[in-house]
Amino acid sequence: MFGYVKPYPPNLLVRDHEYYRAAYCGLCRAMQKHTGLCSAFSLSYDILLLALTRMLYLEDKNTPCRARRCLAHPFKKRKMMDENPALVYAARVSALLTYYKIEDNTKDDRGFRRAGAYALLPMGRHGKRKANLAQLDRFVKDRLRALDELQKTGTASVSECAQVFGELLGRVFSFGLEGNDALVTRVFGEGIGRFIYAADAAEDYEKDARDGNFNPFVVLYGKDGLTKEQKENIHGALLMDLCHVENAMNLLPSENNDALIHIIENTVCEGLPRRIRFLLEDVCTSQQN
Repeated sequence: MFGYVKPYPPNLLVRDHEYYRAAYCGLCRAMQKHTGLCSAFSLSYDILLLALTRMLYLEDKNTPCRARRCLAHPFKKRKMMDENPALVYAARVSALLTYYKIEDNTKDDRGFRRAGAYALLPMGRHGKRKANLAQLDRFVKDRLRALDELQKTGTASVSECAQVFGELLGRVFSFGLEGNDALVTRVFGEGIGRFIYAADAAEDYEKDARDGNFNPFVVLYGKDGLTKEQKENIHGALLMDLCHVENAMNLLPSENNDALIHIIENTVCEGLPRRIRFLLEDVCTSQQN
């Protein structure tokens, strides 16, 4: 479930977009340093949102960036954010979640894809070990086990599955924080998690119906395809999830965090709604005709 959480760059200020790219490169460097060079291949925008959110709670608000070269861009220097605790934490979380994604692929994929997943398992284990997040690891494993049990029962409850994944991300966002900070980030992360699970299931509906994979929307609506009305209902429910995310986002600390808040607001209010426009394609086509 990687690749959903992105901002909408055309509506970002130039300086905010440059800050975002510098944080992305800084996260890549942190992953290489703390969880292994190969772990950088799992770098995703989704994990970057975690890093940006946790930066709001850094005691030292100074997050300097400097031009550096890297393996991916050896000939031209790029602005990269210096290491900070939020980037390091996000790098470690990425390694942990990547391991479980690889492990899941060894169960669900077939043929060469499954063989490839098995080949990546040692790298995943190495990254998870270097992440050194034993307490969070236990919670993630518990929530993934609960999600697996729901899938085995063939539940038609999208909200129940999405809630379990939401609880997982809620703990990821709030881990190590205390009091109101932990509460706000947990609710924010839970909303993001619910949205990602349901949106991913909706987008994979046709593929899962064809391949016989579990998908709560396939169980709920059957394999004959989603109707226009069903897509509109799913789209409306996802927007409601984003309303809850926005409510929690408005409680994040904004003082002296302008760039971070602008990027997070753009991601939640513009990037994520655009990510689910595939559900409105039939509606838009019918309106044009």
